[in-house]
Amino acid sequence: MITKIIMGSGGSQPNPPDQAAVDEMIDRATKMGGAPRFITVFYPQAEWLWGQWRGTVLQRTWRVAAATTLVSLSLVTFMECARNIGSHTWTIFEVPDPEDRWVRRMKGFTTMWGYLLTMATFVNSFFLSQAYGFWLATKGNVRKVQGRLNDVGMLLAVHALRDGETGKLAPHSHELLEEIARWVRLYHMLFWANEVKPARGDRGASFSELHTERGMKGLLARNALTAREYALLVNNPALPQSQRHHAVLEWVLARFVHARRTGLLLGGVAMESRVLEECCKLRAVCASITDDKAARMPLSYVHLVQLLVDTLVALAPFALYPKLGVLSVMLSGCLAIFYRGFLELSKSFLDPFGNDDMLGVDAPENFDISCLLCETNAGSVRWLNGILELPFDTADAETK
Repeated sequence: MITKIIMGSGGSQPNPPDQAAVDEMIDRATKMGGAPRFITVFYPQAEWLWGQWRGTVLQRTWRVAAATTLVSLSLVTFMECARNIGSHTWTIFEVPDPEDRWVRRMKGFTTMWGYLLTMATFVNSFFLSQAYGFWLATKGNVRKVQGRLNDVGMLLAVHALRDGETGKLAPHSHELLEEIARWVRLYHMLFWANEVKPARGDRGASFSELHTERGMKGLLARNALTAREYALLVNNPALPQSQRHHAVLEWVLARFVHARRTGLLLGGVAMESRVLEECCKLRAVCASITDDKAARMPLSYVHLVQLLVDTLVALAPFALYPKLGVLSVMLSGCLAIFYRGFLELSKSFLDPFGNDDMLGVDAPENFDISCLLCETNAGSVRWLNGILELPFDTADAETK
């Protein structure tokens, strides 16, 4: 039982969501603005931090700490009982006599544990730094996706054809920008539907449900795509679910090329090259997110660190008693919290989207996909709405 608690157990797959949960998820995915926080906010005051529980290392490691403390307490109780009937000469809060025969038998644990402690401290700290680096790099790539989409929207909005007298967007130009904005939102939703998977920590249905029949029909019902677009994405046997967002990106590029040919978009070769470059950068950064998620850390490395830390924690009660006596009960639990806490935090950094379902709750370091979708949905029309009219007379500017 103790071994099961110390080593932990894997999470089970959540039950399929009902239609109401899927509808609520699609509403969040298509929401225009009002985004939640990207990650959980924190306050630096010590009293506030001490009061936190949900998503902290205390929540993740209390079972391990309790099991280790129980083992240490049992050992101390046994030694105290032996002291009352044997040759023990120290009081309950004193350091055990190193010449006692029972204490001498445990000195080997102390020596062995000392070697493990040095190794575990270094490896665990290094593992945490590498995992945090992965988390930072992923966060940068996630924001770059939004940046590339906003760049494309801004470039198209300022180069759209306008009425020569009023400076307002031409009707066909307005339709073009609205269509591309809708495709930008669709691309972003389908991309994240491919990157996440169901977990117990999801608030309702997972965004991966967008790739299902219910999800696609829900997007169709909310005018996130047309009936023709739905047929092109769903009924194409050569287009797997994981590649649907690539098709939408190609629609954006093809529409851009067509608009340039028909004169709905102005600008020279430099403008065309920049838009194509931004789209290629978008494809590359999205591929980087997928590739990094698939090859975040070798299994053998994570397995080795897990074995090292669990061995250190399991031997702590026997190694600490000869040096601390009854105080080893408190220190054993503290070491379990800190060493296993470092390890659990590292593994959580390697799962910034919450796919591994480590806690069954929202971890504070996980990225909120709802935030990314809401921000991008709002950004898709930001540049269009911001330049519907110009503050200067375009006819006079052309004359001058």
